[in-house]
This record gives sequence, structure tokens and C-alpha cells, in this order.
Amino acid sequence: MTESTETLETVSNSVYQNLVTTLIHDIVSRETTREKLLRSRYPDYKPYYYDPKKQLDIHGQPKQQDSSQYFMCENCGREVSGNRFAAHLQRCLSRGGRR
Repeated sequence: MTESTETLETVSNSVYQNLVTTLIHDIVSRETTREKLLRSRYPDYKPYYYDPKKQLDIHGQPKQQDSSQYFMCENCGREVSGNRFAAHLQRCLSRGGRR
């Protein structure tokens, strides 16, 4: 007998590595094709900006505080802070539009 006999463990590792490599190649191929299609359909396509420190928005601009943004309630006509808008709407709509 020769010493190059393969054990079950080496064969299973080889099959596993081949499977993982094939899956990675498939994913990369699909995403590359998808990206090329997007760029051909939308030449001005610009991906969103990612900030790991979470200080910039998806466009790369500094984030605004929710309390500095005000929205007009269509139901009662009041200006409501962005961070209180959901609570205001819940109260405003449950009252039936009363002031």
C-alpha cells in the first residue's frame, strides 16, 4: 500500500472547501452582474455613504438632530418637533381632530 491514502477527514475537508469556494464565486459573480446592470441602467448611480461612527447620513452630510426638524400636522395644523411627531399623531388622530 502507498502512504498517500486519503482519510475521511481530508476528503470531507476538500469537499467542504470546494463547496464554500463555489458558493463564494457564485455570489461574487451574481453581485458583479447586478452591479454592471445597475450602472448600465443608471449611469449616475451613486451608492449610499456608510459612516461607521454614525455621525453622517447616507449622503455623507452631517446628521441633523430630530428636535431641530419641525413638521406640520395635516390634521390639526400645528408644528410638531420631529422626535415627538409619532406621539402627537397618535393623540391627534385618536381625538378625532378636536383641538
